Parts: sequence; C-alpha cells; structure tokens
Amino acid sequence: MTEHFWFRYEDVRYAAPVDEWGDSYGIGHLEVKLRKFPVLKHTPKGAWINGWRGRRFVLRDARKRYACPTLEEAKESFIARKKRQAGIYRARLRDAEEAIKLIERQGVLA
Repeated sequence: MTEHFWFRYEDVRYAAPVDEWGDSYGIGHLEVKLRKFPVLKHTPKGAWINGWRGRRFVLRDARKRYACPTLEEAKESFIARKKRQAGIYRARLRDAEEAIKLIERQGVLA
C-alpha cells in the first residue's frame, strides 16, 4: 500500500445538545470535514481507494468523482455538489409554495 491519499470534503450536521430529560436546547451545528482515502493501487484510468465501505475504484478523468487526487480538486467538487444540492432544494421549495397557493385559491374541495 502506498502513502498516497485521495480526498473528499463532506458536510456533517450535528444535533443540538440535550439535557438530562432528553429535551434539546440551542441549535446544532454544521461542519465541513475532510476525508482522506488511502490509495491501494493506481491504474492507467484511476485509482483503487480504501473507503469506509471497502475498496472503491475512482476514475481519474471522470466529471463526477467520489474522491479527488488533490485538495483543490476536492474543494471544487464539494462546492459543485453543494451548488447542485441547493438548486434542487430551491426547486422543491418553489413547488411546495406553488402547491400551497393552489390549495389556498381553490378553498375546500369535496
């Protein structure tokens, strides 16, 4: 096994603290964590990494990769994933708000 790593940034949401009765107080917090995956083997097309679910092959030149060979690429990948996620949630919010307006205009239906 080599001493080389591939990288992936992930966001982790932690729950709010709880008191002795199990009631939560305050708010949780969000952290961005860097995960380092040891490279098991390099191939002409990519690398085999040791992930938390076992071995995984990652293509070097793929548009979307699970892990990246450099920290800068991992950061760019994380930002692209989060922008896409935000766009999906914005679209879902618009649909939910539109559905609320439709039902409010229609009133009670039998």
